[in-house]
Amino acid sequence: MKPYSQDLRRRIVRARERGDSAQEVAKRFDLSKRSVERYWSCYQQSGQVSVKKIGGYRRSRLQGYEKQLNLWIKQQGDLTLVEIQQRCRKCLGVSIGINALWHQVNRLGLSYKKNSARRRARS
Repeated sequence: MKPYSQDLRRRIVRARERGDSAQEVAKRFDLSKRSVERYWSCYQQSGQVSVKKIGGYRRSRLQGYEKQLNLWIKQQGDLTLVEIQQRCRKCLGVSIGINALWHQVNRLGLSYKKNSARRRARS
């Protein structure tokens, strides 16, 4: 969803500064009353209503523990993600979801593709 323009946000704030109610401003600009209240509240707290950054890079909770992950996987190559997740919680004190853990292990190049010798027997 694309954020509303800076110009629209300023006009909302000016209307509220003039004393118009949130309901009136919402009708005039065809917005929800809650959006008007949110912009007004943000303006009162910080003095601006600029658009916040959308998306971007989030640091992994396992950043700094790459050597430990590498060591665990080298010592026991058949660890499952659930087992690594439990070790992270117990040994490192880091609670992390399975998807985030997989991305971190994959980013470090520690995951492996199972070969045909490791697959289940077929019927």
